[in-house]
Amino acid sequence: MAVLAPVPNAVAAPEVPDLVPLIDDSGPLPASSADLTGIPDLVFTTPTGLVCRKSHGKVTHNVVCQGNFPGSPPGTRSVSLAAVYAQGDGPALFLPTASEGLRGDPERVPMTALGVGHKIVFWDFSPTESLICGVPPGTDLVCVLKAAREISPKRGGSAVTHGFVISAPQSQVF
Repeated sequence: MAVLAPVPNAVAAPEVPDLVPLIDDSGPLPASSADLTGIPDLVFTTPTGLVCRKSHGKVTHNVVCQGNFPGSPPGTRSVSLAAVYAQGDGPALFLPTASEGLRGDPERVPMTALGVGHKIVFWDFSPTESLICGVPPGTDLVCVLKAAREISPKRGGSAVTHGFVISAPQSQVF
């Protein structure tokens, strides 16, 4: 059974499983948001067959997953969570398209299996600035971005939490 923790500013997901107690399979973490461009892309899979890629552009960071999303809108083929630097870029989205070449070149993009009870921390600068994906017992996958603010000035300057929970009977984005 997954432990639930409240998510401030959540849209459609008032609670998500707690990722803190999961076993950390991360490598060395960046020391600050200035180091985020040095994070290599990573492909990871889950026991339920989800395939995900954490990638980055010049200033953007994305976690995109493909597979079966129980209880998602009809036609969903992927889910995406985006950040700009370490700031929020809006809620995660279910998408009707699948990314071509998600796995990438195995020679250039490492791939790892993320088991039940494990997590990958991409960054963790403070309680309000982190990006973590994990597989708590009873879920297929949870990814949570905590940001001090949204990148868009129209969205305000308060802390935000975005992400997704993939789990039967109802997968959610927030």
